Amino acid sequence: MSGEKLGFKRNFFRYAFEFLAAGFAGWIYEVATVWIMWHYFDNRGILHMPIVPIYAVGAFLLLAIFRKKLNPVLIFLLSAAITTVFELGASYLLEFIFHRQFWTYRTWPLSILDRSCVISSAIFGVLAVIYFWGLHPLSGKLAKNLPENFCLGFGIVSAAAVLIDLAVSSAELLQQRQ
Repeated sequence: MSGEKLGFKRNFFRYAFEFLAAGFAGWIYEVATVWIMWHYFDNRGILHMPIVPIYAVGAFLLLAIFRKKLNPVLIFLLSAAITTVFELGASYLLEFIFHRQFWTYRTWPLSILDRSCVISSAIFGVLAVIYFWGLHPLSGKLAKNLPENFCLGFGIVSAAAVLIDLAVSSAELLQQRQ
């Protein structure tokens, strides 16, 4: 979506930054939703870090699909549909791997197979517009202007932290399934 080539170090920063930001935005959305609907704090997601990886993976999936900047209404509509299918598939895959259902929309109006919901799909559409018109351009500007070695260091530390947390959290979840 950017016409400018940044090089490996700057692109590594860009996508590490976007992964953390999108995953953190997903965590904030999920924690806020539980707080608003049920009035208690629940540390959402499978990681120990305040990141819900499915939001970051979903953002990157959309980035791969939308190779050029689209108008916000089109991004909203297409993203809502794509992320709904993605959420449904991810819920079944995670349940198959970990023998556990991580989320349900059973009590939500307009629930889709209790694994997605029209309301959450609309929220995912809004988040996609924010990603494409805010976060993605911001990460490009930061990557272009920050020192290359900082970009590389940030990317390495961020990727290592997420991968270590993912390995530890996955091992814990797999152990719980027995």
